[in-house]
Amino acid sequence: MTWPVVPGAYTVRDPMEPVAVCTLTDDALHPVVATFPGIAIAGRLNTANLGIEDLIINVTANPNIRFLLVCGKESPVFRQGQTLRMLVENGTTADRRVIGAEGYEPLLKNVPIDSVVQFREQIELFDRTGEIDPVAIAATARELSARSPGPFASANASSAHSTRESAFAPIPPGGRREPLWYDPKGFFVITLDRGAGEIVTRHFLRDYTPAHEMRGHSAEAIVLGLLREELVSQLSHAGYLGAELAKAESALRLGLHYEQDRPLRSS
Repeated sequence: MTWPVVPGAYTVRDPMEPVAVCTLTDDALHPVVATFPGIAIAGRLNTANLGIEDLIINVTANPNIRFLLVCGKESPVFRQGQTLRMLVENGTTADRRVIGAEGYEPLLKNVPIDSVVQFREQIELFDRTGEIDPVAIAATARELSARSPGPFASANASSAHSTRESAFAPIPPGGRREPLWYDPKGFFVITLDRGAGEIVTRHFLRDYTPAHEMRGHSAEAIVLGLLREELVSQLSHAGYLGAELAKAESALRLGLHYEQDRPLRSS
């Protein structure tokens, strides 16, 4: 089985080593930490629910991991580090809420309870939340690695991953997009104003009468603005605009040639 089994924002060093490092919200720290001896994997953790589920799946899929070193900056909303500590200390309630967790929605509903039990038994957690010094983290990792008890004896490598994956009902991509002129609110012409560094979105009524202009740097902000003004009445039209404006934003940022409804290309 390929490991890690769940993709994410992490860097793998040596799957045979006993220390996994969670850098919480710190994205720049884990690639540095992952170069140190004793570390199997180092990665970021964004949330106290689906993110922790991913961590549980990857850790329980590798019996060599016996320590979880938590460091980096914690989100004041999700409290991922505090949630991990409470999970290891207290476990979960019957409805799969982490007992004592203070962050937003600390629910672990998509991994088997057996995997949660294994995670709590398999790893010893070292909470260094707030620590961002790579030298200090490396020293702790060395100490932990030196006293590893060896691979966890009762690892069930694939149950958590297969259970969650089987919960998703596969659906094919694609579908029928209504012609843009079917939208009674009108249509949009998207261009770039490179001098101003802006995406220009012009709204025309069905009879080609100019109606509105919106300028901005962010595709998301423009789409939200168009929806706020109720200028789009069809989901397919909104989806088209989101994709097209994302192309325009990429072209603006990367210096690519942008022409509506055509692939991006070098200028």
